[in-house]
Amino acid sequence: MESLAVESHSHPRRRATANQRAVLHVLGEIDRFRSAQQLYVLLHQQYSLPVGLTSVYRILHTLAEDGVAETQRAETGEHLYRIRNGSDHRHYLLCRHCGRAVAFTVPALEENAHQLAKQHHYADVTHYVDVYGICPGCRSNFEGRQ
Repeated sequence: MESLAVESHSHPRRRATANQRAVLHVLGEIDRFRSAQQLYVLLHQQYSLPVGLTSVYRILHTLAEDGVAETQRAETGEHLYRIRNGSDHRHYLLCRHCGRAVAFTVPALEENAHQLAKQHHYADVTHYVDVYGICPGCRSNFEGRQ
């Protein structure tokens, strides 16, 4: 995904670094959620960049803050990242092995969350619904090895 311009996605006052462009490029090449550690390994393998793991975490946090990347929490609690594909709030069915994600929405949940917040005078309410499983591809790979 060569055409991703960091400057057009990032905060207007932030200047894109080579490391940030590389992270964004790697994120743009994959459609699955990946951890910072996985992206760190890809950066070293594909770009041979001397970027540190801490820098990868910072860059991913900034991209998520700016709305360029979306985050999802793995069952282990680790944050996973990928390029945001739209502005709607979505939930995901995530593969435990490969990070493949299937987006879904639950309109009744969204409405109930807003009603609950309103009823109890809460503001700036967010929620997370995480569903995990093993995708057909990973399942057939596993079954094929037995």
